[in-house]
Amino acid sequence: MKKKLLKIILPLLMLSFLFIFNKNTVSASYLNGNSYTDMCTRYVKVIKPIRVYKVRTGTCEAKNKFHKYGKIKKGAKIWISHYLMSTGGGWVVISAHKYYSTRRTFFFASNGHARANWYKRIA
Repeated sequence: MKKKLLKIILPLLMLSFLFIFNKNTVSASYLNGNSYTDMCTRYVKVIKPIRVYKVRTGTCEAKNKFHKYGKIKKGAKIWISHYLMSTGGGWVVISAHKYYSTRRTFFFASNGHARANWYKRIA
């Protein structure tokens, strides 16, 4: 009798522990800022000052929150993305110290009318 009971209860306990303590089933409810900056592979030198925004990621790209951060000065060397973001008409940027990314934030350079006349490609 006890062996039959153990054969039933033990697998049920193992399955419950599998579902309760499985770390792979947890997913974030917001976008990751680091995945945006992974695409910053173009090294450029800034030839015209450009406004920069600090972006806090939302649950989708349309829900990202933009906050004014400052301007990138002429002569700065930064990494930018190869594409324009669809929601803002600008480029994702990173640099060695000032413009970084975390799980929830990244930096975004915006130029009016989505023109690429503010940088010169180095590499």
